[in-house]
Amino acid sequence: MIEKTIPILVFLLMFIIGASLTAADFQRLKEQPKVILIATLGQVCLLPLAAWLLIMLIQPAPSVAGGMLLVSLCPGGAMSNIYSFLAKANVALSVTLTAMNSLFSVVALPILIATVFPTLLDLGTDINGLMKKQSLQLLLVLLCPVVLGMVLRHMKPKLMIKAMPAFERMGALGLLALLIAIFFQFQQQIIEQLSSLMTLAVLFSLLSLLIAYCLCRALRLKKSDEAAVIIEFPVRNLALTAMIAVSIFNDSQYLLFAAVFFVVQTPIMLAVIAWYRSRLNVSTELSEV
Repeated sequence: MIEKTIPILVFLLMFIIGASLTAADFQRLKEQPKVILIATLGQVCLLPLAAWLLIMLIQPAPSVAGGMLLVSLCPGGAMSNIYSFLAKANVALSVTLTAMNSLFSVVALPILIATVFPTLLDLGTDINGLMKKQSLQLLLVLLCPVVLGMVLRHMKPKLMIKAMPAFERMGALGLLALLIAIFFQFQQQIIEQLSSLMTLAVLFSLLSLLIAYCLCRALRLKKSDEAAVIIEFPVRNLALTAMIAVSIFNDSQYLLFAAVFFVVQTPIMLAVIAWYRSRLNVSTELSEV
């Protein structure tokens, strides 16, 4: 049942990202090309590197290592936009980063998974066969819904603006239902590897935040932009992770890390949100004095 519903959920979440895109987002790409490019490449290159370092250091079970590596390779999730809103960060920049990262992943993700996985985990994967299979599936679930969302937003802007809150609620509830279903279906396996899963989830979340913070310091971003970038890095598209695990690798064990990662990451992100919200509130008050 989980395997059949995951592609539908991924399609919905990617449609939401496409429907969120406006002309202003592409204009922002022209206005802040350095920030968007570095933030996107940072996620694509540095997050898998962080996952690899943790795998080499802790030496978890192959299923746990594969799950974390898969999470690190997937693009950012739309939940980051909600977190940015709650933190009073630059939501527009957050939406642009999520969208651009997702669009970039249409090309990058099949290449990364087909090359990084066999290299780091020694899976003996047929790279050529995997590339062909991935390209077709990922094109369908990544590019098509994003384009559909963009087209509908362009053709029916007022209708889509009104419908977006409902779509976003459906996407959030769908993701939550998926993660709960994973917990119920694989509770025994999760319990057996809970210590390893939780340790890696905490370390990967904190390391992702640290990487983002260092990039923001190097770029000298203002606080609202910094908050958007930092929130973007740890939040991954877990529905896409689940789809790749069951549809491409045919290994449901990779789902375990994604489920635990979400649970462990949530309080960490709430703390980040609260910290930035208080800092940005102070900045706003000082600017008004």
